[in-house]
Amino acid sequence: MSVASHLAIALDEYDARIRTFIPDYEEMLHVAATVIGATRPRTMIDLGTGTGALAAAVVLRAPGVRVVGIDQDPGMLALASRRLPPRASLVHDNFLTAPLPPCNAIAASFALHHIASRRAKRNLYVRARKALDPHGVLVTVDCQPSALGRCAAEGRRAWRDHLAVTYGRAKAVALLRAWAEEDFYMSLDVELHLLRSAGFTVDVAWRRGLFAVVVGQT
Repeated sequence: MSVASHLAIALDEYDARIRTFIPDYEEMLHVAATVIGATRPRTMIDLGTGTGALAAAVVLRAPGVRVVGIDQDPGMLALASRRLPPRASLVHDNFLTAPLPPCNAIAASFALHHIASRRAKRNLYVRARKALDPHGVLVTVDCQPSALGRCAAEGRRAWRDHLAVTYGRAKAVALLRAWAEEDFYMSLDVELHLLRSAGFTVDVAWRRGLFAVVVGQT
Protein backbone atom coordinates (compact mmCIF):
# COMPACT_ATOMS: atom_id res chain seq x y z
CA MET A 1 0.00 0.00 0.00
CA SER A 2 1.27 3.48 -0.86
CA VAL A 3 1.83 6.08 1.83
CA ALA A 4 -0.95 8.23 0.37
CA SER A 5 -3.42 5.34 0.62
CA HIS A 6 -2.28 4.38 4.11
CA LEU A 7 -2.70 7.92 5.44
CA ALA A 8 -5.65 8.81 3.17
CA ILE A 9 -3.96 11.97 1.89
CA ALA A 10 -2.56 13.32 -1.37
CA LEU A 11 1.20 12.84 -1.68
CA ASP A 12 1.89 16.52 -2.10
CA GLU A 13 0.20 17.10 1.28
CA TYR A 14 2.51 14.74 3.13
CA ASP A 15 5.10 17.15 4.51
CA ALA A 16 2.45 19.47 5.91
CA ARG A 17 0.10 16.77 7.15
CA ILE A 18 2.73 14.65 8.89
CA ARG A 19 3.20 17.49 11.37
CA THR A 20 -0.50 17.36 12.24
CA PHE A 21 -0.30 13.58 12.61
CA ILE A 22 2.88 13.26 14.69
CA PRO A 23 3.58 15.39 17.78
CA ASP A 24 7.07 16.93 18.03
CA TYR A 25 7.89 15.79 14.50
CA GLU A 26 10.28 18.68 13.77
CA GLU A 27 12.09 18.26 17.07
CA MET A 28 12.64 14.55 16.49
CA LEU A 29 14.06 15.11 13.02
CA HIS A 30 16.31 17.84 14.39
CA VAL A 31 17.71 15.51 17.07
CA ALA A 32 18.21 12.63 14.63
CA ALA A 33 19.90 14.83 12.01
CA THR A 34 22.15 16.40 14.64
CA VAL A 35 23.30 13.00 15.91
CA ILE A 36 24.02 11.75 12.39
CA GLY A 37 25.58 14.99 11.20
CA ALA A 38 28.01 15.01 14.14
CA THR A 39 29.60 11.81 12.77
CA ARG A 40 30.39 13.57 9.46
CA PRO A 41 29.22 10.60 7.40
CA ARG A 42 30.43 10.11 3.86
CA THR A 43 27.54 7.80 2.93
CA MET A 44 24.18 7.51 4.65
CA ILE A 45 21.41 5.02 3.87
CA ASP A 46 17.90 6.30 4.52
CA LEU A 47 15.47 3.41 5.00
CA GLY A 48 11.98 4.31 3.81
CA THR A 49 13.25 7.73 2.79
CA GLY A 50 9.78 9.10 2.00
CA THR A 51 10.00 12.72 0.87
CA GLY A 52 13.61 12.89 2.08
CA ALA A 53 12.94 15.18 5.06
CA LEU A 54 15.41 13.54 7.44
CA ALA A 55 18.02 13.01 4.73
CA ALA A 56 17.80 16.68 3.74
CA ALA A 57 18.26 17.72 7.37
CA VAL A 58 21.41 15.57 7.54
CA VAL A 59 22.73 17.11 4.31
CA LEU A 60 22.49 20.56 5.91
CA ARG A 61 24.75 19.37 8.74
CA ALA A 62 27.08 17.22 6.62
CA PRO A 63 27.11 18.84 3.16
CA GLY A 64 29.44 16.26 1.63
CA VAL A 65 27.32 13.23 2.54
CA ARG A 66 26.03 10.97 -0.21
CA VAL A 67 22.50 9.80 0.53
CA VAL A 68 21.19 6.41 -0.57
CA GLY A 69 17.43 6.59 -0.11
CA ILE A 70 15.43 3.35 -0.30
CA ASP A 71 11.65 3.38 -0.62
CA GLN A 72 9.12 1.16 -2.35
CA ASP A 73 6.71 4.04 -3.03
CA PRO A 74 7.67 5.68 -6.36
CA GLY A 75 5.57 8.72 -5.61
CA MET A 76 7.52 9.43 -2.43
CA LEU A 77 10.82 8.94 -4.25
CA ALA A 78 9.73 11.51 -6.83
CA LEU A 79 9.18 14.03 -4.03
CA ALA A 80 12.52 13.15 -2.44
CA SER A 81 14.30 13.74 -5.75
CA ARG A 82 13.14 17.37 -5.67
CA ARG A 83 14.49 17.90 -2.16
CA LEU A 84 17.81 16.05 -2.17
CA PRO A 85 21.03 16.93 -4.03
CA PRO A 86 21.64 15.39 -7.47
CA ARG A 87 24.33 13.12 -6.02
CA ALA A 88 21.70 11.29 -3.94
CA SER A 89 20.88 7.76 -5.09
CA LEU A 90 17.19 6.94 -4.82
CA VAL A 91 16.38 3.23 -4.94
CA HIS A 92 12.89 1.87 -5.65
CA ASP A 93 12.91 -1.24 -3.46
CA ASN A 94 11.82 -2.76 -0.15
CA PHE A 95 14.44 -1.90 2.47
CA LEU A 96 13.91 -5.29 4.12
CA THR A 97 15.45 -7.03 1.12
CA ALA A 98 17.34 -4.32 -0.79
CA PRO A 99 21.15 -4.51 -0.71
CA LEU A 100 22.67 -2.16 1.86
CA PRO A 101 25.98 -0.77 0.55
CA PRO A 102 28.89 0.05 2.87
CA CYS A 103 28.12 3.24 4.77
CA ASN A 104 28.85 5.36 7.82
CA ALA A 105 25.25 6.04 8.89
CA ILE A 106 21.79 4.54 8.50
CA ALA A 107 18.60 6.45 9.25
CA ALA A 108 14.93 5.56 9.43
CA SER A 109 12.15 8.03 10.18
CA PHE A 110 8.66 6.60 10.72
CA ALA A 111 9.44 3.66 8.46
CA LEU A 112 10.30 0.73 10.69
CA HIS A 113 6.87 0.49 12.33
CA HIS A 114 5.77 -1.20 9.09
CA ILE A 115 7.85 -4.26 10.03
CA ALA A 116 5.44 -6.84 11.42
CA SER A 117 7.71 -9.17 13.38
CA ARG A 118 10.62 -8.99 15.79
CA ARG A 119 12.53 -11.51 13.71
CA ALA A 120 12.25 -9.42 10.55
CA LYS A 121 13.31 -6.27 12.39
CA ARG A 122 16.28 -7.97 14.02
CA ASN A 123 17.35 -9.37 10.64
CA LEU A 124 17.30 -5.82 9.27
CA TYR A 125 19.40 -4.60 12.19
CA VAL A 126 21.91 -7.40 11.62
CA ARG A 127 22.19 -6.41 7.95
CA ALA A 128 22.53 -2.76 8.95
CA ARG A 129 25.31 -3.63 11.41
CA LYS A 130 27.23 -5.41 8.65
CA ALA A 131 26.85 -2.48 6.25
CA LEU A 132 28.12 0.10 8.74
CA ASP A 133 31.81 0.77 9.19
CA PRO A 134 33.44 0.92 12.65
CA HIS A 135 31.98 3.81 14.67
CA GLY A 136 29.01 4.01 12.33
CA VAL A 137 25.55 4.90 13.61
CA LEU A 138 21.99 3.74 13.08
CA VAL A 139 19.38 6.31 14.11
CA THR A 140 15.66 5.56 14.19
CA VAL A 141 12.75 7.94 14.76
CA ASP A 142 9.47 6.22 15.47
CA CYS A 143 6.58 5.36 17.74
CA GLN A 144 8.16 3.18 20.43
CA PRO A 145 5.78 3.04 23.41
CA SER A 146 6.55 2.14 26.97
CA ALA A 147 6.22 -1.49 28.02
CA LEU A 148 4.40 -0.20 31.11
CA GLY A 149 0.67 -0.16 30.47
CA ARG A 150 -0.06 3.05 32.36
CA CYS A 151 2.72 4.99 30.62
CA ALA A 152 1.70 3.64 27.20
CA ALA A 153 -1.92 4.62 27.81
CA GLU A 154 -0.90 8.16 28.76
CA GLY A 155 1.17 8.33 25.58
CA ARG A 156 -1.81 7.26 23.49
CA ARG A 157 -3.95 9.95 25.12
CA ALA A 158 -1.33 12.58 24.33
CA TRP A 159 -1.17 11.43 20.70
CA ARG A 160 -4.97 11.51 20.44
CA ASP A 161 -5.03 15.00 21.91
CA HIS A 162 -2.44 16.19 19.38
CA LEU A 163 -4.53 14.85 16.50
CA ALA A 164 -7.70 16.33 17.96
CA VAL A 165 -6.29 19.86 17.67
CA THR A 166 -6.53 19.58 13.87
CA TYR A 167 -9.10 16.85 13.29
CA GLY A 168 -11.37 16.79 16.35
CA ARG A 169 -11.64 14.02 18.93
CA ALA A 170 -13.80 11.57 16.95
CA LYS A 171 -11.57 11.76 13.88
CA ALA A 172 -8.46 11.46 16.04
CA VAL A 173 -9.75 8.23 17.54
CA ALA A 174 -10.66 6.92 14.08
CA LEU A 175 -7.19 7.73 12.69
CA LEU A 176 -5.39 5.94 15.50
CA ARG A 177 -7.64 2.92 15.12
CA ALA A 178 -7.07 2.79 11.34
CA TRP A 179 -3.30 3.12 11.62
CA ALA A 180 -3.10 0.43 14.30
CA GLU A 181 -4.57 -2.07 11.85
CA GLU A 182 -1.47 -1.81 9.63
CA ASP A 183 1.31 -0.45 11.85
CA PHE A 184 3.30 -2.40 14.44
CA TYR A 185 4.50 -0.34 17.37
CA MET A 186 7.11 -2.35 19.25
CA SER A 187 7.90 -1.09 22.72
CA LEU A 188 11.09 0.83 23.36
CA ASP A 189 12.60 -1.93 25.48
CA VAL A 190 12.03 -4.40 22.64
CA GLU A 191 13.70 -2.04 20.15
CA LEU A 192 16.73 -1.66 22.40
CA HIS A 193 16.96 -5.41 22.92
CA LEU A 194 16.81 -6.10 19.18
CA LEU A 195 19.53 -3.56 18.47
CA ARG A 196 21.79 -4.94 21.20
CA SER A 197 21.25 -8.48 19.98
CA ALA A 198 22.35 -7.35 16.50
CA GLY A 199 25.62 -6.03 17.91
CA PHE A 200 24.88 -2.35 18.55
CA THR A 201 25.66 -0.24 21.58
CA VAL A 202 22.47 1.72 22.14
CA ASP A 203 21.21 4.95 23.62
CA VAL A 204 17.99 6.96 23.61
CA ALA A 205 18.74 10.45 22.29
CA TRP A 206 15.21 11.78 22.79
CA ARG A 207 11.92 10.50 24.16
CA ARG A 208 8.49 12.00 24.78
CA GLY A 209 5.23 10.12 25.11
CA LEU A 210 5.08 7.26 22.63
CA PHE A 211 7.90 8.56 20.46
CA ALA A 212 11.67 8.18 20.60
CA VAL A 213 14.91 8.80 18.75
CA VAL A 214 17.13 5.76 19.25
CA VAL A 215 20.82 5.53 18.40
CA GLY A 216 22.76 2.35 17.76
CA GLN A 217 26.54 2.54 17.36
CA THR A 218 28.81 -0.15 15.93
